[in-house]
Amino acid sequence: MQRFVFVVGLLLLASLNTLSAQITAKGVGTASVSAELPVLSSNEWSIYADEESQTYFIDFEQLAVNVNNIVVRDQAGSILWQEEVYDLPVNTIYELDFSSYRAGNYVIELRAYTGIIRKRIDHKGASAGF
Repeated sequence: MQRFVFVVGLLLLASLNTLSAQITAKGVGTASVSAELPVLSSNEWSIYADEESQTYFIDFEQLAVNVNNIVVRDQAGSILWQEEVYDLPVNTIYELDFSSYRAGNYVIELRAYTGIIRKRIDHKGASAGF
């Protein structure tokens, strides 16, 4: 009987180690997959600015992918703003208001399950006339 309990205990311990290794591997795999999304191309008219470059427009109809979320990053790569947009219609023209941002370089990321579209912008900041 003791031998039976010992064998069952070993099998249980071995299965817990296997489960633990699977959970760890899945966690590592998930992080690397999201970091390795391919960069997708877009045309000139999918992300464009108004005349003062205070508002950027994203034309979902011009994109070849369905966008899940929009991220704005500063030059260092820190996320300044993000919003989930997966439930918006495909004919949406989304407006990003940059009037509160200081002058500088930013990246607008459009994230989809199949990849990322990045647009680097040189924001001039609020004009002196305001």
